[in-house]
Amino acid sequence: MTSLILFALAVVAIVFRDQTPVLVILALAALFIVLNAYFVVRYIRHREDTILLLRKSIREQERLVKRKERVEEQLIVAVPTGIMLIGEQYDIQWANDAAKAIFENTLEGKNLAMIHKPLKETLALEDTDNGITMKIYEHWYDIRYERSSRAVFFYQVTEREEIKRNHYRSIAVVGVLHLDNLADALDVFDVQERNEIQGKYLGALDDWAYDKGFYIIPLSTSKLIVFMHRHNLDTLITNQFKIIDSIAEISKENELMITLSGGFACANIPLSELGELAEAALDLALSRGGDQIVVNMPGEPSKVFGGNTNTQEKRTRISSRINAQRLAQLFEPANHILIMPHTHPDTDALGSAIGILKMAQALNKEASIVLDFEALDKTVRKIIQLMEYEYVALLDYLITPEEAQELINRDTVLVLVDHHSRGQLIDEALYRRVPSVVIIDHHRKLQDYLEGTKMSYIEPYASSSTELVVEMINVFKAEVVINPFEATIMLSGIIVDTNNFMYRTGSRTFEAAALLRKFGADTYKVKNILRESLKDIQIKSQLLSLAEVVKKRFSIVVVPETIGAERSLLAQIADDLLEIDNTVAAFTIGRLDSTTVGISARSLEGFNVQVVMEAFGGGGHLNNAGAQIEQTDVIAVKNDLITYLEQSVQEEKPMKVILKKDLKNRGKKGAIIEVAAGYGNYLLTSKQAIEATAENLQAIEDEKDRHKELERKELEVMKALKQRLDYRAVKLYVKIGETGKFYGKISAKHIADALLEQHEIEVDKRKIIMPDDLDTLGTHEVKVKLHRDVTASFELLVLEA
Repeated sequence: MTSLILFALAVVAIVFRDQTPVLVILALAALFIVLNAYFVVRYIRHREDTILLLRKSIREQERLVKRKERVEEQLIVAVPTGIMLIGEQYDIQWANDAAKAIFENTLEGKNLAMIHKPLKETLALEDTDNGITMKIYEHWYDIRYERSSRAVFFYQVTEREEIKRNHYRSIAVVGVLHLDNLADALDVFDVQERNEIQGKYLGALDDWAYDKGFYIIPLSTSKLIVFMHRHNLDTLITNQFKIIDSIAEISKENELMITLSGGFACANIPLSELGELAEAALDLALSRGGDQIVVNMPGEPSKVFGGNTNTQEKRTRISSRINAQRLAQLFEPANHILIMPHTHPDTDALGSAIGILKMAQALNKEASIVLDFEALDKTVRKIIQLMEYEYVALLDYLITPEEAQELINRDTVLVLVDHHSRGQLIDEALYRRVPSVVIIDHHRKLQDYLEGTKMSYIEPYASSSTELVVEMINVFKAEVVINPFEATIMLSGIIVDTNNFMYRTGSRTFEAAALLRKFGADTYKVKNILRESLKDIQIKSQLLSLAEVVKKRFSIVVVPETIGAERSLLAQIADDLLEIDNTVAAFTIGRLDSTTVGISARSLEGFNVQVVMEAFGGGGHLNNAGAQIEQTDVIAVKNDLITYLEQSVQEEKPMKVILKKDLKNRGKKGAIIEVAAGYGNYLLTSKQAIEATAENLQAIEDEKDRHKELERKELEVMKALKQRLDYRAVKLYVKIGETGKFYGKISAKHIADALLEQHEIEVDKRKIIMPDDLDTLGTHEVKVKLHRDVTASFELLVLEA
């Protein structure tokens, strides 16, 4: 710049060297102005360039900051690590996408307790600074909680935890099974029968192994070895080794005393040592009496399964399920199902027939009830009249034997309800023509029992045939729909056969009645159906006035031939005779037709009228029986009855027995009671009691101790199941309408199915306690009543589908 000024001055000096000083000054002034303008312009341009550079630099910095912010935001939001910021009250203030994906829910604005209560409770603890590991839905996470910033970080570690879980699931298990008494029990059979029966047991065990996914191989005819993993064993423990009951059922069907015992061992030890532990467990099971399975795991007390002290009732329920399955199998190929009650059907016969009709219809099968409309008792005639006026739809399924004959072909099935003898058939020709016959009855077998049937379900200690049918309906493979009128008829059958639940009534009877009430059975309508006319009441009063008391304990009425005896009338009079003080048994005798005399017998206080009626060629139950005698002289029948009763009284001697079950008006299970010899023998033969010997008394005490031990074991199992259930989370997806309401209702079955599918935990849906407010999205606490002393809970997350 200096050289430029000197150059300009030199130029002025040369140009204006001969000029006057004024011109020189003016030239210098002009030069100054030009130079000043030049420098000003140059300065301005430099300043503008500098500003442009600064602005460019600032823009670059701004772009860099924005890029950094975008990267940071993407890193926080999109990184696989879940991040959640929570408030002091555990309200979720912010969460990244990974955290939202973990909980499959929108999180901001919600409280952590609503989203995942166990996590909230865990974070509230003071000892979580070192991190925790928790399963949230289907994945495992290491969770770190920064208390200062109230930030929660979720690191998925599912693969690591699955490796640990798979290691646990794959721990080796060895089991040894033993079919107790198999060799001795089969020794009386020939080779073919022995192989057939043994095949049933081995087949059941093989099916069990296949179903549960483990390997089983016989070592001998009665001993088998089992190989499996820990997860298989956990399933068997959860199911309480139901194979014990399956083997017992096979034994019951074949009338054999064969049971299943077993020992299982599970540990990370050599197989040789594991086998020795399994053998020791089997020895323990056998030393405890057999019929049970012992599981040995090092560091844990032995677990014992089986040896059920309530076998009789349990097997009866299994029998109901098995017979329901058999009936469905017989119905499947049938093109028409005929249902035939006994002659002169009562409400129990009609009610059980209606139940079978509805079961057939549940399988979409054509079915009809065969009735002789000229031979109905008064109550059934009244029901038919109600159908004609109010319930005509049911009439379409009532046909005569002649109409039934036209429907028979090789695929027809005939179901006989409430009877099983040739003498009670409405149409014997119909019975002979049908190839497949089923019997469902609650009466004791008579001498003319119908043999060669495809299925025979006879339970003499059930209250009624309707009770048996209702039990099968409850476990039938298809949903059976019964309307209120049909349920009312069925309930009337139970009420009549139990005399208003006065005798032959157990817990199963009330359960059957309760199920019918759920179907809409109307007790007032039952009362209306069973009401009698004024004339009938007058006749009953007249007959009761003819009562004769024998030996101060037996009441007898002979119906005059001028009145005429119907079966229903005989039964009603016998029921009313029991109201006479000190009467333990009542008998009504009357002529049914020109060649037949009928007896209806009822009893209280345990007198066995069934035995009395069997002496006359009849049968029935302990408290309710009857007989039909080919005789023309009613008085002769009465005299024979009195002679038999007098002899039975003379022969009776008191005896002491120990009750094996609760007995109404007698005592509780385990009680020692004194009864008449006849009744005592009945209790012994029906396995309701055992003799009060010293050995049996000691056995009862041992049984009580065993029962207490089993209760303790059951409690342990339920506590273990509670540990598996507690703090679990189950997801259910529901569809929501425009108004915000759910489509459909969440049921206990939905929850149980989800629990099994998502966590492999099987829970009886009836034990699930449904929350009251299960109609909103979010998390709900669900409780499960596993035992009277054990209640588990888990979280149910309801999400929008």
